[in-house]
Amino acid sequence: MGQNLRRVRRIAKVQFGAAEPMDSYAHTCARLDAAIAATAARQDVLRSQVRAAWEVMRHYSAVTRSYESRLKALEAVIAEERLEAGQAVALAETAHRMHDLAVRIEATARHHFDVVRAKESRVEELMQRLTSSKSQLKLARTAENHRNRLRTLEAASKQDPLIRIRSRDDLELHEAARLAREAEALAGLKGGWS
Repeated sequence: MGQNLRRVRRIAKVQFGAAEPMDSYAHTCARLDAAIAATAARQDVLRSQVRAAWEVMRHYSAVTRSYESRLKALEAVIAEERLEAGQAVALAETAHRMHDLAVRIEATARHHFDVVRAKESRVEELMQRLTSSKSQLKLARTAENHRNRLRTLEAASKQDPLIRIRSRDDLELHEAARLAREAEALAGLKGGWS
């Protein structure tokens, strides 16, 4: 199957001409910019969701505390035996049911907040990695441009006799070439520019 695909590509190149070489730097930058924009939009949505979930969680936490105090107050009244037995049992059952419901709702709201906050953290981490990747890509592109300029200067100095005579004494050019080679060697030791 792979051979058929290669054959089809060769035929297409012959018939339609070779595709223009793509600038991988520009293409990668465009993809990173699109990813950063999409991530920023998602980050804004998640920030709003986190704020809303936080407010809901705070509200239900206050409701739970309120039902807790009502339950304690009712238990104090029941302990003093100021209510009839049937009335006390009905009120106690209702108070316990309402308190248990408030606790469950608060736990659900807290879980929802934790889930949304975890999503926000992952998106923040992704945004950091994307911006870091773009910075590294720009740094690699800058380094490549400097290497190309240096190679051009070195080639020009070898071809032009006037420059060649001067370049033997041009310590700045030699120092720049040495620093570029050292930077490339260090980048190679550290696993490349990325």
